[in-house]
Amino acid sequence: MNKKLALIPLLLAGAYGYASEQTDVSANNPVELQQVEVKGNAKIRHAAKSYSIASDGDLRDRVNLGVLGKANAFTAPVTVVNYDEKVINNTEARTLVDVVAKKDASTWQFGGESNTLTGLYFRGFQLDARQFSVNGLSGMYGTQGTSSVQVGSAQLIKGASTAVNGMDPEGAVSGSLNIETKKAADSGNRKIGLGWFSNNRAQGTFDLGERFGEDKQFGVRVNGKLRHGDTPRDGYSEDNKEFALNTDYRGEKLRVQFDSIYAKRKANGGRARIQDIQNLNGRLFDAPDNQTNLLPEWNWQNTKGQTNMLTFEYDTDYDFQVSGGIGYNKSNYTGTLIAPTACLNASSTCTATQNTAANGRTVTPRNYDYSTGTTRLTDQYFRTLSMNLAARGEFETGPVSHNWSAAFDRVNRKRATFQGAAASSSGLTVDTRRDIAEQLVNMGSDYSRDWNAAPTLNAEVKVNSLALSDTLGFADNKYRLTLGGRFQAVEYTDKQKSQSGDAKRFSPMAMAAWVPTPDLVVYSNYMEDLEPASIKTDESGETTMAKPRVSKQFEIGVRKNWGDFVTTLNAFQIKRPGYWRGQTNNSGNLVYGNNTDFAKYQQTGGAAGDEQGMERNRGIEFNTYANLLGNTLRPSLGVMYLQSKVKNYPNSRDMLVNGVQVANPRVVAKAGVEWDTPFVKGLTVNGNIQHFGKSYQDTQKQYAFPSYTLVDVGARYKTKLGKNALTVSGSVENLFNKNYWQVQRGQYDRSFAVLGMPRTVWLKAELDF
Repeated sequence: MNKKLALIPLLLAGAYGYASEQTDVSANNPVELQQVEVKGNAKIRHAAKSYSIASDGDLRDRVNLGVLGKANAFTAPVTVVNYDEKVINNTEARTLVDVVAKKDASTWQFGGESNTLTGLYFRGFQLDARQFSVNGLSGMYGTQGTSSVQVGSAQLIKGASTAVNGMDPEGAVSGSLNIETKKAADSGNRKIGLGWFSNNRAQGTFDLGERFGEDKQFGVRVNGKLRHGDTPRDGYSEDNKEFALNTDYRGEKLRVQFDSIYAKRKANGGRARIQDIQNLNGRLFDAPDNQTNLLPEWNWQNTKGQTNMLTFEYDTDYDFQVSGGIGYNKSNYTGTLIAPTACLNASSTCTATQNTAANGRTVTPRNYDYSTGTTRLTDQYFRTLSMNLAARGEFETGPVSHNWSAAFDRVNRKRATFQGAAASSSGLTVDTRRDIAEQLVNMGSDYSRDWNAAPTLNAEVKVNSLALSDTLGFADNKYRLTLGGRFQAVEYTDKQKSQSGDAKRFSPMAMAAWVPTPDLVVYSNYMEDLEPASIKTDESGETTMAKPRVSKQFEIGVRKNWGDFVTTLNAFQIKRPGYWRGQTNNSGNLVYGNNTDFAKYQQTGGAAGDEQGMERNRGIEFNTYANLLGNTLRPSLGVMYLQSKVKNYPNSRDMLVNGVQVANPRVVAKAGVEWDTPFVKGLTVNGNIQHFGKSYQDTQKQYAFPSYTLVDVGARYKTKLGKNALTVSGSVENLFNKNYWQVQRGQYDRSFAVLGMPRTVWLKAELDF
């Protein structure tokens, strides 16, 4: 703890000033926010500049930072970006992660439209969709969620999520994503839309809202989306349904809202990725034609989620506010599980029954082959109960102002996995030099349609936490220091083995800032993330849980509002411990044998789940947003340089490795522009570029994933139809039809690749009435 406290002088050299204002800002008219005056309880005397003018409202100014309350994004304690529903609507991405991944250089997606397993990478670390929070409640987005119909804003918080919302039951590092749901606007919401997506998908949407009462204190808003048809990828289709209901009451002191969200997505022919590429004894074959499906079209996955949640805020008669909520999410992921693996693999996956060609002859593994593997049914369900209660207030001690907060969070998640009674009799070895679709016709679908009675996983995780913080303001709040932390207790129960264990830990948090003028903020922070650890059983049969794994993040940065544009520059370091896998088979023997580094460690009394080594990500980010030429030209640019390394790190085969972390690009750059044309009133053209630099299949940098660049172009036209407004828009995504591998990483050093989506065209028309 002394070492952590010793960081405080360094933090003071940076700085941070966040706006603890309590006055709400309308989500439906962010363009009006030229300058936000921070008035909150802390008596802050400096006006906080905004993002919204520089981005024409695509970025919202207020963010929900959990224990730190609602703040102005420009002066937030961590690097944070808040995407408004306007940019989500204009982007018309098929999933929420598509929206964020196209805009922010420190993130990239996994899954998205090309896969029903969905999430984001923050600064090189994975954040699953089940770890997203909604209205400040953890785990309420869904397990493999993709829906966007309920999203009023998506808040990208680039910092330890433990400090903000507490430890996720699944574990999360380096960032969090909080979704604020849509509410009815004062003027009401009345919009219907029709859309078409290549190759042959139709979409219908509606957005209806109204406010009632003398002061419009009651609101109801209903959103829906239906999309069905074939994608540009051969044999890949989807059936998507999304619905969201929000009702809210906003009184003088009390604000309450209830949300009910339903999403179901069925994909046929999806989930085509190559896995465990880190074990290849050669470079992965080049990405084939992007219209190609690596798996047969009878392959299917369904995701379904239902969330109901109630949240509130109450301004007391004293100098503090109370807020909280409770929510319940029920999610399922069901379908055929097939795991294609490239040949020339160290595990010899292209042998035996998986290495039989259509003519029945055994095939010698080649670097342009992959094995489909066998097929088996899987059914994974998640049940998550989430709740929190917080209080925030202010007081003064002489010339020093204090903004204090206290928050209690509780998350209880139950999950179980069932498998089909039997896998298919064999897989198929595919030669990527030949027509892949013709070969997949020979892949058998004789997997059992029956289910095993007993689950392969049946577990429950409970996380309780109490967070306290105090932000001290000095010299008329030009200097600010936030100190605090979160005490957390996690309990894990393995119902399969009738084992349970628990662990507790306090995680400190420290932030500081210098705010010399309202348009300049220099900030720094130190935070920690926690991830649940494994259960251990000692020689006497007692079960305990190892201490949660602790990741540490340090960040410094500066934000400047130049009037027509805003710039942000920051540098960060994240250290995360590795841990032993210790995988065993049904007989209890080590899967990778007794000659592994783990077997040697085990002889000294060590166990699976113990910490070992570390991975370290260091990076620099630069972002700028502008609104130029009389607010008609809106460019944006983001660049991240990332250095990912591992040291004495256990890989997926329980061998210690040193080198680079797999599948993390060294450079990510994203740029976009919108232009309101002067020659056609109401016409806006836009473009977007994403560049992902080279990354590596393995820690030793023997084989690389190539870099790639994607280009999107589009336009929208808005006109009046009587008293109504009609907006017609469209885009061509992946304009040059680039064939590429969308790289991903799993636990340890596991690297994966999903074939990127081909050129996609979409058109839509929306009528506001």
